[in-house]
Amino acid sequence: MKKLIFIVLLYALCVTAYAQNPSYEKKLYYTCKVWGYVKYFHSEVSTCKVNWDSVLAAILPMVKNAESNSAFNNALMNMIGAAGQMEPTTTPAPDELSPELRFNLNLDWFNDPILRSDVKAILVNIKTNFRPHTNCWVCNNTGAGYGWLAFPNDDPIINDSLVTNFPDEFTRLALLFRYWNIASYFNPYKDILDIPWDSTLYRNVINFATVPDYTGFVKAIKKMSSKLDDAHAECLTYTTKSNSTGNFIPRLIFKITKNNYVVVKSDYSEISNGDILESINGKPITQIEDSLRPYISSGNYDVFRRDLSSYFLRGDSAFNVKVGFKDYLGNTNTIWLSRINRYYDTWFSDYYPCDSLKAKKWKKYKGNIGYVNMGILEPEDVKNMYNSLYATKAIIFDVRNYPNGTITNIAQYIYPNRKCFVKFTIPDVFFPGTYSWSESFYGIENNTVAYKGKIIVLCNQETQSHAEFTCMGFQAMPDVVIVGSQTAGADGDISAYKMSKDIHVGFTTLGTFYPDGRQTQRIGIVPDSVVYPTAEGIRQGRDEVLDKAFEIARATVSVDENGITENDIAISPNPAKDYIEITSKPSEGSAIYIYNMLGEIVLTVRVENFLPVRVNVSNLPQGIYYLTLRTQNAYEIKKFEIVK
Repeated sequence: MKKLIFIVLLYALCVTAYAQNPSYEKKLYYTCKVWGYVKYFHSEVSTCKVNWDSVLAAILPMVKNAESNSAFNNALMNMIGAAGQMEPTTTPAPDELSPELRFNLNLDWFNDPILRSDVKAILVNIKTNFRPHTNCWVCNNTGAGYGWLAFPNDDPIINDSLVTNFPDEFTRLALLFRYWNIASYFNPYKDILDIPWDSTLYRNVINFATVPDYTGFVKAIKKMSSKLDDAHAECLTYTTKSNSTGNFIPRLIFKITKNNYVVVKSDYSEISNGDILESINGKPITQIEDSLRPYISSGNYDVFRRDLSSYFLRGDSAFNVKVGFKDYLGNTNTIWLSRINRYYDTWFSDYYPCDSLKAKKWKKYKGNIGYVNMGILEPEDVKNMYNSLYATKAIIFDVRNYPNGTITNIAQYIYPNRKCFVKFTIPDVFFPGTYSWSESFYGIENNTVAYKGKIIVLCNQETQSHAEFTCMGFQAMPDVVIVGSQTAGADGDISAYKMSKDIHVGFTTLGTFYPDGRQTQRIGIVPDSVVYPTAEGIRQGRDEVLDKAFEIARATVSVDENGITENDIAISPNPAKDYIEITSKPSEGSAIYIYNMLGEIVLTVRVENFLPVRVNVSNLPQGIYYLTLRTQNAYEIKKFEIVK
């Protein structure tokens, strides 16, 4: 019994000591939360009658030097006291919002033991007397730029260049506090983060206090933004310094397959399309993934790998890079490459999943199948496109790109009636941390020219934001088939602002959901038919996602054993023994693939000139085969037999 009493007393003493002597980490964590809450909800601070940033600058040294819990709470009281008297309310409180519209306003931390009763009382008084009103710190964006929100008094947070004038400890902490609170109150997806945003603050706050230089500070920001699990945050967290150094790269482009990073464009004779990246400077790719994962913000693994593939070879132009790769024979090779280009040079943008279609806005294939490249289709093209493809039995909409806002116009034509295909959570700038639902309707009632064929949509990890929104627009049509792989899971707008002249940040601020409330963030568009490109397909110049779409489209139109209706391709002799001769209408740049009954490619033929062409099949075993011919103007299939 005495031993038990001793243990209880010892525990009580430890708890008391812990409460009396909070760590610097814990003091900064609560200072950030209290400062941010007062910033957005106190009547004098939220209207910028008080210079709240100066108050923070004055209070942070007191917080750091507070050696006891009492001294720390005294510092908090001084900070809140500088806000002045909270204006008492004379109006009723706003109606209670449903939990999914107020999850960014969880104030349970008011009751944490570290906060003294007088601090809690003032925080509760602010909460009780708060009424929605115009807030000087945040507003709807009605000016230049993009994004739903603007942060007029936080953009820039510091009107200076951090690379040339690296800030002191308390200025760095102020940057963090403002950044963290903006995301805390205005991130519509804070409830689905892998790591709670509060925990991210607690785990990283000391790093901002102690980071020694600009490079370390940028890494700290990247590490924070990565915990937003938002590809929009990744594309915005950058520095102007990084645009001038550290971003030189050899002339290689990688894209992801299901399990690998594969070369899709090379300026080196030693490396061919379809070669698989295995190592960089002797480090295996899996090790590089692990080392960079903490610094890349992404909602899912595929988009992480997409972004990582653009970082692999970047570095300073003064240093070469050693690349290890596996060729088509399975041999592992290494080559030293020079970093001679900036990663944003035009050479790196000249790639499309199907090169023969990269300049085609739309076209009609044999078999009455349409194709639309949503990345280059413009709003003014939609009417002509639809007139051309209206009578087709299937249209393939390629959204492995970034569309140009055409889905609104397309919906006017293809929808049979006016309908909602998306709804949003809209941040309330008058009541930080809360949202309202909004639905968007597209199409027209009793549309007499509505599309009656099958719609097939192509997507992959490049499909992000407005591209995902576009896919949702097509999904509102009946019996749509999505082909490809998981999209980026970063739908909605991007609100951006500057931490300084050389560091810009941002994140998704408009929540995007299906009409039934299903989440899109991080999940993205889920394919009905999952198809990744393969190294073999890339070597052969095939677009396997598009191939699958044609397969689905062919099942929609009339197909017999001789191939697609209105097929002009001919194979003779059939059955064949040693060779086949293929004839068709003249077309340059043809590609011929021969499949066995298992769907495996057993022979590939490149045709540089016009057909006809003779193909040696003497090495193929007896059986039934399918020949696919892809040209600039057709996609055709034909069955033939080999006999011995």
